[in-house]
Amino acid sequence: MSRFVFGPVPSRRLGQSLGVDLTPTKTCTLDCRYCQLVPTSHPTTERTMFCSPEEVLAELRQVLSSIAAPDWITISGTGEPTLHAGLGRILEGIRELGIAPSCVITNSTLLDRPDVRADLRLADRLLPTLCTVQPATFERIHRPVPGLRLDRILDGLRELARSYQGILDLEIFVCKGLNDTPEEIEGLRRYLATLARFDAIYLNTAIRPPRDPAIVAATPEDLEAFRRALDPRWRVTTAFEHTALPRRVDRTPPPPRQGVLDLLLRHPCTPEQLERVLNLPATTLADTLHALEQEGRIVRCPDGQWRLA
Repeated sequence: MSRFVFGPVPSRRLGQSLGVDLTPTKTCTLDCRYCQLVPTSHPTTERTMFCSPEEVLAELRQVLSSIAAPDWITISGTGEPTLHAGLGRILEGIRELGIAPSCVITNSTLLDRPDVRADLRLADRLLPTLCTVQPATFERIHRPVPGLRLDRILDGLRELARSYQGILDLEIFVCKGLNDTPEEIEGLRRYLATLARFDAIYLNTAIRPPRDPAIVAATPEDLEAFRRALDPRWRVTTAFEHTALPRRVDRTPPPPRQGVLDLLLRHPCTPEQLERVLNLPATTLADTLHALEQEGRIVRCPDGQWRLA
């Protein structure tokens, strides 16, 4: 059983993405209403050495030796990865492996810290989240740990954009009725124009059912209108433009129950995705899903994806 490494998982933006989860479930600076995972149980802004970087890299080497090279090694998972105090060493180790480029998916909340920005500059690609420039909207959507200030986060992202040399793709998670008004979009447009550089903007929405049923997903038409309201010079894609089903991973399948639970902890999946990622026979997977559902461990969403109960 892998403690830190999961997948490769299907990613709309990253293809075959081998995930690395650095924080205990669920340690985060936010408790976002749109999150599809479990609620934040360990809210914090303190960077901690949750696990040894060398232990993470050893497990990563072992997994990479048993699968074809992924498109990306992605630091993400069940919490905010910049909370790990050894993030920089882990990114250095991934670069030394020379097998696949690194990507960090971050909620941006610690970007005001010079040590965090220094660590992130070691990644080949960054995907920071930016949903609003309005403090009240930030509170409503993200439910941050007390003490986090949006103005400092915005300043930190601005500083990162000045110094970062890799691929910088910004994600805006669109929550219908919350951050998609003309005023909200105009505020984002004005702020984005102050950034020294970025490569693209990705408009996401609650395609996978969020934990908070009050969060309403934007439609393809909504995201297209959002895109048109931003600067036409920017490259903007949406969640509805990407469909990714990974190639089957050629490796020894994990124990079915643990393999399913480990993957769903970090990433809700369809049966087809689970079958390909875990390399399990369809009948074994179906029996496992049925048993876990009967035990109340997992639930099937209306869109056909499975997630932890």
